[in-house]
Amino acid sequence: MARIALAILILGCCTCAVWSVNDRLREVYSWKQMDFAFPDQRTRQAAIASGEYVQANNLPLGLEVWRDKLFITVPRWKSGVASTLNYVSLGSGPNHNRSPRLVPYPNYKMNRLPATGQPTTDHLINTYRISVDKCDRLWAIDMGISNGTKLGQPQLFIFDLNTDQVVRQFVITQNLLRLDGNTWFPGVLADTDSSSCNRAFAYIPDIGGGLLVYDYYQNTVRRIEHHYFYFDPLATVFHIGGVRVEWPDGLFGLGLSERHRNGYRTLYFQSMSSTRMFSVDTSVLQSNTSGTNTFEEYRHLGHRVAGMQAGPMTADEVTGTVFYSLVNQDAIGCWNPKQHDHLSPETSAVLAQDSETLEFPGDIKVDLDSNLWVLSDRMPRFRFQVLNFDPEDVNYRVLRATVSDAIRGTVCESPRTLTRPPSGPNNPSRPRPISTSTSGSGWNTPSHRMKDFD
Repeated sequence: MARIALAILILGCCTCAVWSVNDRLREVYSWKQMDFAFPDQRTRQAAIASGEYVQANNLPLGLEVWRDKLFITVPRWKSGVASTLNYVSLGSGPNHNRSPRLVPYPNYKMNRLPATGQPTTDHLINTYRISVDKCDRLWAIDMGISNGTKLGQPQLFIFDLNTDQVVRQFVITQNLLRLDGNTWFPGVLADTDSSSCNRAFAYIPDIGGGLLVYDYYQNTVRRIEHHYFYFDPLATVFHIGGVRVEWPDGLFGLGLSERHRNGYRTLYFQSMSSTRMFSVDTSVLQSNTSGTNTFEEYRHLGHRVAGMQAGPMTADEVTGTVFYSLVNQDAIGCWNPKQHDHLSPETSAVLAQDSETLEFPGDIKVDLDSNLWVLSDRMPRFRFQVLNFDPEDVNYRVLRATVSDAIRGTVCESPRTLTRPPSGPNNPSRPRPISTSTSGSGWNTPSHRMKDFD
C-alpha cells in the first residue's frame, strides 16, 4: 500500500509539472472591446453617429513590433471598423495602460473607407497580418474588401517607419489571382538584409493554393503554385471556443531561417488546414523558374498529430526555432529544425495552452530582439457565434515571452539560446503572467499597376 501511495504521489507531481500554471507567456495588453484614438472628439462622435465606427465590430488579428510601437491590425469583416492598420506605444511600469486605444497608422485619413465613387488606391481597406523588416519598413497586403464588398484590387503597401510615409505601393492585378475568385491573402513576410535594403523580397501566401513573390528591386510580382500549397481534406474541421468551423484553407503560415552563406534562406511554410510542414530555399522562389520546373526543390519535413492544425507561423533567427499557432488547440507550439531535421510529435513541443487566454491565437511573431509575441482574439465566436461572444469579458490579449524562456527545457531549446534580454522598448517590464499549460516535447508532453514614392 505504501508503494502504491508513493506511486500516486509521484504521478500527481508529474501531472502538476506538465499542466501547472507557468510564466512562459505573460500578458502585456488585454481588452474587452477595442477603441481608437480619433483625431478629436468631434470626429469620434461623427463616426459613431454615421456607423463608421461600431465598437463591437472591431476585432484585432495581426501584430508586429518595431522599436516602441506594437502594430495591431483590425480586419474589416464587419461594418464599423474605424481603422484597419494601427499601433499602440509600448511602455512599462505599474501605471502603464493595459488596454490602450489603437492609433491609426500612418493616420486616420488613410484608414477611412473611400466615399462612393472615389478611388481606393490611396486607402487602407482591409489588412490582416503584416511584416516589419530589418530596414525599418512595414509591409502590409491589403485585400481591398470591406464587409464582404470588393472596393478595389489587393495592394501591397510598404511604409518607411522612420518617416511614416509610403515608399512603395503595388496593385495586385487580376492575372495574379485565382481564376475562380478563391484568392485570399492572410499575410505577408518580408525578406530583407539591412546591408542591402533594395535587394528585398516579400512572400505573400494565398489560401487558395498559391504564393506571390514580390521583388522590390525589380518591382515585379509573380505567382507560384505547388501541390504542397493546398489544404488536407482530412484537416478542414476546427472546434474553437465551442464553435465548429470548416476551413478549407491552403497556404497560410510562413517563417524564414537565418541567412545562409550563399545569401539565401530557408522558407518554412504550412497550410492552415493541415498538420504538415514544408520548406523551400528562397533561391528557388527568387528565380524566374516556375513551380512545375522546380517541384522537387520543395521538401516535406514531417507532421504533427491529427487535430494540431496550425495557422500563423514565425521563426527566430538566433535559435532557429519555428513557432506556430495551434489554432485548434488554443496553444502555441514549436519545432527547431537545427536540432531535429524532421517534424514529429517527438521533436515538437506545446509551449503554452489555455482555453481562455489563448482561444484562437490569431497571430504570432518574433521581433528583432528575439521576443515571442502572441495575439489571441476569440475570432470564431466573434464571426460565427455572436450570441456566445460576451463583450463584457476580456476577449483580446497580447502576450509575450523571450524566446529563450519560451523554449527552455523543451526539445526546441538550442545551445545558442540567449539569456533574457534587458528590459527595453520591446521588453515591457513587469508583465502579468497568464495561466498556460506546457509539455516538454510532443503533443503528449507580371502585369501591374504601381505607385513608387522612392
